[in-house]
Amino acid sequence: MNSILSELRRRNVFRVAVAYLVVGWLILQVIAVIAEPLGLPGWTDTLVIVLLGIAFPIALILAWAFEVTPEGVKLTAAVPEGESISGKTGQRLDYAIGAGIVLLIAAIMWQQLAPSGPAETAADRPTANEANGLLSVAVLPFVDMSAEGDQAYFADGISEEILNVLVRIPDLQVAGRTSSFAFRGQDQDLRVIGEALDVSHVLEGSVRRSGTRLRITAQLIRSEDGFHLWSETYDRELADIFDIQDEIASAVSEQLAVSLGLEADSLRVNRTDNIAAYDAYLQARQLYFDRGQENLDRARMLLTETLARDPDYAPAWTALSSVLGVWNAYFTLSPQQISELDRAGRAVAERAIELDASQGEAWARLGTFQAEAFNHIDAMASFERALELSPNDPAVLDIVAQYFADWGYAERARDLSEHAVDIDPMVAIYRNTLGWAYSYLPDVDPEADLEQFLAAMELSPTLIFPINNAFYQYAQEGRQAEAAALLAEAAQSLDPDRPWLRQRLLLVEAWAQGPLAIRAILPELEGFAKAEAGLILNDTEVMLEGMQETWEDPNRLDLNTFYIIDSDVLSDPIWREQVRRDGLLELWQAHGFPTQCRAVGEDDFECRFEAAE
Repeated sequence: MNSILSELRRRNVFRVAVAYLVVGWLILQVIAVIAEPLGLPGWTDTLVIVLLGIAFPIALILAWAFEVTPEGVKLTAAVPEGESISGKTGQRLDYAIGAGIVLLIAAIMWQQLAPSGPAETAADRPTANEANGLLSVAVLPFVDMSAEGDQAYFADGISEEILNVLVRIPDLQVAGRTSSFAFRGQDQDLRVIGEALDVSHVLEGSVRRSGTRLRITAQLIRSEDGFHLWSETYDRELADIFDIQDEIASAVSEQLAVSLGLEADSLRVNRTDNIAAYDAYLQARQLYFDRGQENLDRARMLLTETLARDPDYAPAWTALSSVLGVWNAYFTLSPQQISELDRAGRAVAERAIELDASQGEAWARLGTFQAEAFNHIDAMASFERALELSPNDPAVLDIVAQYFADWGYAERARDLSEHAVDIDPMVAIYRNTLGWAYSYLPDVDPEADLEQFLAAMELSPTLIFPINNAFYQYAQEGRQAEAAALLAEAAQSLDPDRPWLRQRLLLVEAWAQGPLAIRAILPELEGFAKAEAGLILNDTEVMLEGMQETWEDPNRLDLNTFYIIDSDVLSDPIWREQVRRDGLLELWQAHGFPTQCRAVGEDDFECRFEAAE
């Protein structure tokens, strides 16, 4: 053993090791200093450490096997012992090590005395959002790794339940479900996904189900540099699925919000112990998000099954209220059916709140049914409660924004809608609501409205609301050619015989021929189409005639009071009387008048709209 150590010393292997470590440390310090100015990626330091680690044993082997001589590098075994200059080489190495140590000490002293403070590691360096005090995370859809590949809805449910827990954490912004789930099946760099969703962290994972056994993996990644902050694997029986969800959500929240001083109870949500009921609930939620008549009908049946198995499962009641809340937009109903739907939806939302009053979505849905019954005072109270409980839930924000816009509160609608779009930018209806809110504001460029409507159409080409709204914007600005192109494109993917599209196709064709042609087809136009014809003609009487037809519709669920934003309309006695009949004046007196309106005396008002130039 002594002979081996002596030979290692003679061949300068120990000196090479020390010199290598000192030089390697100095290289890392240089990288840390130049990385930011040169725009080097965050993983550069990790790569350098790996390369230095790989090269270290190679350097030791070379030091053992070779020697530097006056004639060049030779195998140590080929150098006669009397001709070896390893002693002189060792002295040079000692000088180099000494110089390196001096530099090392100088670097340490500089780091301690520099005003910027000590160097941070990759794991400690905050992102831009964190530096501003904002933590954010996107929960990507967990991947179904089951052999049969038939558990996608179940994997989605895991992701959604974790998202539902995280969204309750104050000061934590959680990317919306639709935008996060848009990356399903895409093999993209998580840093790219984080940048697209504007979040500082990404949670991803997988689910493998085999019989009654589950293996769930989850990992939390910082999106700025792809650094893995936390990962875990859970092997459980299916009966423990809710405990697994709580474990994952608690672990993620601890990483993201340890400074918030959260208590464990604040991270728990309403659960069902019935696995079959939970399975049906997860499938129903997915169908609800997919929309369409067939999907909504199936979702309603599955939720009925869920509630038959567990009648006290509050999230299922909330989900059913959401299904009923959008039902009228996808099915043609008689006035009696609409009335029954309204009563049922309200009762379902009230039951959800009775079971769990902390559900913001349930309060928002209750507010919609109250508003559709023109009970605006109670609806406002429900909406305010929903916002208090779920200030970062984009679905809640969008629901409330739509009704605030209907009530004339355009600024509040804009603020809520912008927040919803920031959280979930890939939802078409959120974009549509934001554009509509912009259209109510006189100081907003009309192009900002159109930008949102066109973005909504790109996300969902068959959604009729942004098409209607973009057409209205073109009509208001007199842009016939663009309106015609818009409808021609819509007719390619939608049934041109649908009344709303057929009437506008007729209107845009007459518009190309001039005012007389438009007036000639007025008897064939109804409701909004006639109001838009009046807008194009700048004829207040025609505008109001079309709006009156919408007010007299027995199926009417919305106010439609602010459909035409025109000062002549807003000052007309017919419009002002409708405001009173619909209960809007009472709401304004209780909660303040919109920007474009003001109180006159004790029981009167006036409104005016000045469009942006």
